[in-house]
Amino acid sequence: MKVCDGVYAYIWRGVFENNCNTFYLGEPFNMFIDPGLAKYVDMRLTDMKKDGVDTDTIAYVVATHSHPDHFEGCQQFMGKGPKVAMHKEEITFLNEIGPQFFAMFGMKFPQFTFDIELEEGPWKIGNEVLHVYKTPGHSPGSVCLYWESKKVLVCGDLIFKESVGRTDFPGGNSALLKESIERMKGLDIEYLLPGHMDMVVGKSNIKKNFELIEKYIFPML
Repeated sequence: MKVCDGVYAYIWRGVFENNCNTFYLGEPFNMFIDPGLAKYVDMRLTDMKKDGVDTDTIAYVVATHSHPDHFEGCQQFMGKGPKVAMHKEEITFLNEIGPQFFAMFGMKFPQFTFDIELEEGPWKIGNEVLHVYKTPGHSPGSVCLYWESKKVLVCGDLIFKESVGRTDFPGGNSALLKESIERMKGLDIEYLLPGHMDMVVGKSNIKKNFELIEKYIFPML
């Protein structure tokens, strides 16, 4: 689904299996964000083609964090052209915890190699800049991606519509999650694109969403 010029969202509607939302940022990024579970990647690519996206031009595949429902599908792109990226601290975390974490879900730990180890800061591609924010809390090296000129924030499992990412998995930290949410609250956002559930669209709706979470969710963290 086209969100705005150059931004596409593919919201997971399955009820019997957990998978993440997937996003695509067009020119100049040509970036596939959070492929999700490997067995659904082809379905996502088909949906993108229906929207007129030339999937052969995908240049970057980015995982906001290393949980299987976001990261596993990255393996289908490794060594095949697109540059695969994740935050360097999340890669370290994956090396340390990944095999046990995947085993918790009865999943085989995939072979992986990363072309890019992300760090916080501006990521210039072509004539545009994508801002990478390290936002720990759900996992140690989770990131949010902010396309300032479009006022788009892809926020992984940091914050959802009327909810937040869980912190009871290995590497989770409630205090850090709250700090990360407070940082992202200060951005000028028109499109909040979370890893699960629906998008939040419109500056006033996004402001209300942050306020609701601060009031009702923060005290429980």
